[in-house]
Amino acid sequence: MAFDLDRHEAKRVGARRLIALLAVAGAPAVLMVWYRMHQSTGFASIELIVYPLVFGGLGILVIWLLKHFFLGEHLSALNSGEGGIVTDIAWGIVLTVIYFVLFFAARFTLSDLLAFTPNRELLGLMLDMRESPWMVVLWFGPVLWIGIALYEELVRTFLLSELWSFSASKLWISMVILIAAVLVGVTHWSQGPYGIVTIAIKGIVIGAFYFHRRRLLPLIIAHVLYDGLQVGALLLTYPRQVG
Repeated sequence: MAFDLDRHEAKRVGARRLIALLAVAGAPAVLMVWYRMHQSTGFASIELIVYPLVFGGLGILVIWLLKHFFLGEHLSALNSGEGGIVTDIAWGIVLTVIYFVLFFAARFTLSDLLAFTPNRELLGLMLDMRESPWMVVLWFGPVLWIGIALYEELVRTFLLSELWSFSASKLWISMVILIAAVLVGVTHWSQGPYGIVTIAIKGIVIGAFYFHRRRLLPLIIAHVLYDGLQVGALLLTYPRQVG
């Protein structure tokens, strides 16, 4: 009888995890559809600030609600590995270096094989921020740290940890890392095959790191440094239009 109750409870927990996974994984898909519909109408520069904060903030709230009330777990479990702020920063820097190594390696090996679709509208909006210092401060502050890095890495680690809970086999662990990497890569479909593949490759590295360290903070720090350095270099070096 106790065995039947345990098996019933396991099925109930498993069903809840599947529902939570579908909710978290489905949100980026909904955002992609919305973005595709909205793209034809154009964006305003202020939306680079508002949309990441709104969507990212709501996404973080949803993950917390699912984790705390639906699954009965603490969100801190995603950052449960051994470590502290100093080691997290150090690992964040190491991951950033690895990201850039992969970035330049892909430029030399994949750029001629896979098509890249630059988002010129987004580029123009990013460059427009140079005329509004307060927008630059907001973007490099709460937008990058919360609306982009924290949200995206929460989604990633949530998917990884919840899927890993179904099995401890090495094959399943490896499959989950690959699945999560591909899912995150596909959410960058607007960058074309090159963007999808290169981001998926980076996702495999991130998944392997997270499996061994179980620390969320280094992923957030690395995400902020990687995106922030690229955008900062763009804003500083991209030529201004004359006239």
